[in-house]
Amino acid sequence: MKQKADILKKWKTLLLMAVFTGIFGVASAQYTGPGSEAKTQTIKDVLDTALKLDRKDTMVKIKGFVVEKIKDEEYWFKDETGKIKIEIDDKHLPDSPFDEKTELIITGEVDYDLLEGTEIEVEKKVEIAAKIPQDTTSSSAEND
Repeated sequence: MKQKADILKKWKTLLLMAVFTGIFGVASAQYTGPGSEAKTQTIKDVLDTALKLDRKDTMVKIKGFVVEKIKDEEYWFKDETGKIKIEIDDKHLPDSPFDEKTELIITGEVDYDLLEGTEIEVEKKVEIAAKIPQDTTSSSAEND
């Protein structure tokens, strides 16, 4: 009898594990169809439509440069149209070192706050777009 009870107990445990694995496996799936990719925008576009983007939890993608670290995980990000504060968790930083001359692509959600200003909370790994080479013509001209 005890053997049957042990076997039933094991089967119940296995069944529960299978059910929970199925539930959590489905929960991690994501929609990948039309509208699932973040649309590339400029900082000006984001600032002009920040309230609307925040309400819809819209993901945005911006290409630009981190120009200054404000404090832990907060930076100023700049493109040709403006500057915006971004928040990057350490897990989303690129694997390679970068500086203010490294063009980056960030993807995140817009966080609109009337008092504290608009910022982007980076939600995906930051991509390195390109490293702008240092200007070597001025240093060689000085040496002549």
